[in-house]
Amino acid sequence: MRALIIEDGWQRGALAASRSLGRAGWDVGIGSPRPGFAAASRFSAAWHEVPPPEEDPDAFLAAVRRSGEYDLVFGAGDGEVLVLSERRDEVDAAVPYGPHEGVARAFDKVALAEAAERAGLQVPRAGEAPLVVKPRHTTVRAADGSPLRLRAEVAATSEEAAARVEYLESVGAEAVMEAYVEGDLVAYVALADRESRVLAGLQQRASVVSPGGGSVRAETVAIDPVLEEKVTALLTDLAWFGIAQVQFQQPPQREPVLIDLNGRFYGSMALAIAAGVDLPALWADLALGRPVHPVQAKIGVRYHSLEPDLRRRSMGSLPYAVGAAHGLWDLSDPRPALEHAGRLVRRLRR
Repeated sequence: MRALIIEDGWQRGALAASRSLGRAGWDVGIGSPRPGFAAASRFSAAWHEVPPPEEDPDAFLAAVRRSGEYDLVFGAGDGEVLVLSERRDEVDAAVPYGPHEGVARAFDKVALAEAAERAGLQVPRAGEAPLVVKPRHTTVRAADGSPLRLRAEVAATSEEAAARVEYLESVGAEAVMEAYVEGDLVAYVALADRESRVLAGLQQRASVVSPGGGSVRAETVAIDPVLEEKVTALLTDLAWFGIAQVQFQQPPQREPVLIDLNGRFYGSMALAIAAGVDLPALWADLALGRPVHPVQAKIGVRYHSLEPDLRRRSMGSLPYAVGAAHGLWDLSDPRPALEHAGRLVRRLRR
């Protein structure tokens, strides 16, 4: 069986998916604007040049079709997922997502918050600074036609928030402002079948987070049954099929507050795989109608993103790395990390 992963070239989630599917016996192809982490993996059998979907959706889909015969095609970024989902009838391979209406709502920050409230989840409200300023949709096209992938940023003052809103609007994005919620980054990760039933789930908590909001140090923890029930209700509302990493900020002694839903391969996905929930391989089986039995994650499995942790100059970086799952470093598949290290050395020399 053959699976194609479309990404931007530097997504650790795409690399984790390539390793997962390759180990499960799939022939994996990578489509991206340039060869990156996943294309360097020994588990990737082919690389295809595919332009960003924001640049020209028609050219993007034409490149996907030129990539060859595949049974499944996954998007590893928001833009890839949205175009593949909306125009799945133009792709020869199976596109493993639920109805596009639900996919579009999941990637729309306003519509997602509305669905979350119906499911009983807490969502952040607008308030005084500090504020989180985020684009309603993370992918837009600039005035010159170039693709922009935007992210949420914390504004310490109302002036900073206004400047960020002005920037987002200047590039054609709609800005959403929410109160910044103090607390740990918590994620409930689910794999849902075509009836939106959760067949595999796990919960993780990050003790260290990068400035961009990604997990630097994280660990699998016991699932909160109340949170699981509400996330399941959210996924049912969205008619969700496949992976959903639902992220929360967990204030001390309070309910977690929803901040995002990643309906794709995500940066710390190597943690779920190391904990026994092989999300990409399970999703691929579901997409082809193969039987998938419920899976429980091991508790206490650790994840580490070494490079941003070293940037913090933390004395505990290397000891924490030992025995943890990594999004990039893997002794059985060293080439992606070695090539990345070479790029960093060349950058330092410049």
